[in-house]
Amino acid sequence: MLPLDKDEVGHGCRLFSLKDKTALALRGFPDTFSDSRCVGSSDGWLVLLDKDSEPYLLDPLRGVRVLRLPPVETFPCVLQVLRRDDDDDGPGSAAFYEAVHLKRLRTTALLPLRTLREYIISKAVLSASPYDQDDDEGNSCWVVAIFGSESKLAICGSKDFGGGGAWTELTGKHAPYSDVMFYYGTFFALGNDGFVEVWDFNRDHPVKLMEIKSSFPQKSAEAARALRNLCFTNTYIVEAAGEILLLVRFAGYFVNEHGVPIEEDDLLTEEDIRPLVCPYRTLYFHVYMLDMNSEEWVGLDSIGERAVFVGGSHSRSVSVRDFPEFEGNSVYFTDDNWDPAEQDDLYGGHDMGVYSLQSGKVKGICELGSDKIEPPPFWVFPSDYPSK
Repeated sequence: MLPLDKDEVGHGCRLFSLKDKTALALRGFPDTFSDSRCVGSSDGWLVLLDKDSEPYLLDPLRGVRVLRLPPVETFPCVLQVLRRDDDDDGPGSAAFYEAVHLKRLRTTALLPLRTLREYIISKAVLSASPYDQDDDEGNSCWVVAIFGSESKLAICGSKDFGGGGAWTELTGKHAPYSDVMFYYGTFFALGNDGFVEVWDFNRDHPVKLMEIKSSFPQKSAEAARALRNLCFTNTYIVEAAGEILLLVRFAGYFVNEHGVPIEEDDLLTEEDIRPLVCPYRTLYFHVYMLDMNSEEWVGLDSIGERAVFVGGSHSRSVSVRDFPEFEGNSVYFTDDNWDPAEQDDLYGGHDMGVYSLQSGKVKGICELGSDKIEPPPFWVFPSDYPSK
């Protein structure tokens, strides 16, 4: 999913097909869409925050259906929302937001609701499409969000949709969490420490099944320390052919035209009048498979005939036998380093491509002619899109 071109009118987006290398413009979205922040994409649905940080679901593929999620003030870290009907920017004004630093120092800040969007949800996933199951009795669809400064987990079920209900904290032991995913009703939460929590959501109330004490891989930890002045990392959890994979993404803070990460001090030399523009870019991935018996992450040099998709959306994998338009043994990625996209005028949202585990190289997906793509791209998989 890409933003509309600047000369295209209306509220909507473009869907770029990796198979056909063509883009289809979709319009007729609600007015609030153009001013929303996307924080997730699952089963064909987008998880969005409007300009007042209110979360909602939108289906861009089937008639632009919209479902309201529980209000933002029901998140545990939002202490109070102050609303003003005379606010020029909308009904919402500000919220008291509680942040935790170093796991013990608590501070409270009064934030405009538009600013709160940058802190309240870092990623959200769905267990299924809300309309794929008919269950009037229980929760046929769950939404799980990584929220707040501590990157904890909050959940709501389809009973809570429509703007009522509340977000409920899912009590886990391994916050901060870096990624989450569903696989046939089973929920996996990846902690920053490499541990994995597994929950059963095939019932009215989720039940924890196990904790897998798989510490963060030493190879990636050592590489991150060695490159800490040049690179940052993101981690993802994804199912592939029944196995659970961990992907560690290494991206350079400043990467020159030759694909080499450089120090910030090197952006300005004696010959330059102004600093070089060297946007952050993904350099490579480490891939691991979870060994359930030893509870360890085992390094992989290849994922065979699989293509993995990561970014701000629900991580997925497919077989290239079923989808030959994709490249096997590869990781397709979009930009999920959202802060620079909103703060920098020159770049942001641009960091997307395909990484080949065989060659160790990154190549582009499509040429957009700019390093500034706002809002950032997302993968969109229809709810009936197979992953086996």
